[in-house]
Amino acid sequence: MLALGLLLLSGCGGKEPVRELPPPPEVTDTDTGGSEIGGGSGIEVTPLGAGWTATSVADGVIYYAYNGTDEISGKHQEVFAVDVDLNNPAYQVKLVYESPRLTTSAAFKKHKAVAAINANYEPNSIYMRVGGSEIYPLKSDKIGDTSVPNWKNEAAFSVAGDRNVAFLWAGSQKKGEVTVSQQRTYYQNLSSTGYPNVISSAPMLINNFDKLGENFCDYSLSSSAVNKLNSEDADRHQRVLHPRTAVALTENNHLILFVVDGRIKSAGMSARQLTRFLVKWFNPQYALNLDGGGSTTMCVQGEGDAATHVVNYPCDGNTNYDHTGERPRDAFIMIVKK
Repeated sequence: MLALGLLLLSGCGGKEPVRELPPPPEVTDTDTGGSEIGGGSGIEVTPLGAGWTATSVADGVIYYAYNGTDEISGKHQEVFAVDVDLNNPAYQVKLVYESPRLTTSAAFKKHKAVAAINANYEPNSIYMRVGGSEIYPLKSDKIGDTSVPNWKNEAAFSVAGDRNVAFLWAGSQKKGEVTVSQQRTYYQNLSSTGYPNVISSAPMLINNFDKLGENFCDYSLSSSAVNKLNSEDADRHQRVLHPRTAVALTENNHLILFVVDGRIKSAGMSARQLTRFLVKWFNPQYALNLDGGGSTTMCVQGEGDAATHVVNYPCDGNTNYDHTGERPRDAFIMIVKK
């Protein structure tokens, strides 16, 4: 029997439609996605140099922005990241659930956050528990109203107390390691073992420095074959260049909130490119991909739009190069000052 593992670092109605903008017409991440990138234990990386700016938002909180042609994707990218030193007791990491849904900026304002990102895929496709209460029980074995097997739950982000962050590995349905039912049971059983706040997602990009996101997709498939797949199929969803949202944790206990734009001026990234970009510029020990596309939004205190503090350029029904176009969501990862 396949065992379900746990990786730790201390420190509902019927089927729903999947609401998304059409993907780009062709898959472009068909080669190596850039040269092999190093990284690993004991290597600290600071994302500075051409294209990067760094701003101290508060003690222990740094906001990074990148605007330039990225060597990994070979395309123009706009990237935004917040680095929070979790060794600083002044901050809390929160998994926030909102019903009815709010935009990221509205949730950011409501909770008086220092930084916030969107988090969840469509509710029936994921598992989520907040404050010890189960919100979404990983209800569906399919994605939304499609016939695509649910691949979106191989790992989860968890936080307990103020800053005790964990990345939990349930096993990959896509790789045939476990079934969705086994993933569901694994997450439900966490309720009695000290994990009050859990949100599942996929793919796991980096697992104890192992770059899983490089090979999440089947690169033996030709681009023409991939383009015939349903847009929610994992091998298309994660090979097309989309806006992306991710959360990561470094070896020295820094939490990274991360978004990359797409569909307006920035090209967006595949899971492989996102993995390599994170390794190159932050070298996290763990990293998990969250909901992207039209949901991708980041807010940072005192940055971006003066009214909303949105720093990136959300694209939900929006083609203008501005900070509007946010999509209301259910869940957010936030940094809040105590």
